[in-house]
Amino acid sequence: MLAVTGYNSRIIQELRHLLPQGEQIVRIEGDAPFSDRYLLCAGVLRAKRLAEQSADEIAEAMHVNLTRPMKLCDDILARIDNARICIVGSESGYAWSYDGAYAAAKAALHRYVETKKLRPGQQLVAIAPSIIEDTGMTQARTDLENLERRKLENPKRRFLKAAEVARLIHFLLYQDEGYLSGTVIRMNGGV
Repeated sequence: MLAVTGYNSRIIQELRHLLPQGEQIVRIEGDAPFSDRYLLCAGVLRAKRLAEQSADEIAEAMHVNLTRPMKLCDDILARIDNARICIVGSESGYAWSYDGAYAAAKAALHRYVETKKLRPGQQLVAIAPSIIEDTGMTQARTDLENLERRKLENPKRRFLKAAEVARLIHFLLYQDEGYLSGTVIRMNGGV
């Protein structure tokens, strides 16, 4: 069983095609259910600078992008000796973002992954994708000229696809033997 946040995301839609036959995906609502695999994939990104956001918007960004994933991880890791957790962070945690609340939360989340103490059978890893062209977060953006400029500045001259992110998640949670842990894997096309 794979327990997830961001249940309706494009990344999870793509991941469904890669899962072993019969593997069940369950939505994490409240506390995390008992499982051996977890994917924390929820995020909130706003088309506003930090100074333009209300205190409630900033608090929601910090909760969804940082404190909820940390709390879930702490709970899971305290209860489950063989827990394997993959968190979807963001390249914004390294390169910053128009939405400073999002970027700050992802940077702190990356640091959490890198410093969290684990037991021998546990795995905690994050991936930090850059812009994923076929997700709701990107498709909802209105700054199309900025997106096109950023695409052309990328060494690959394209954005990442949700299927590429899903394949890495599948590898980490189902193929790797858990040795990749305590690290953030950047997916930025070589920027």
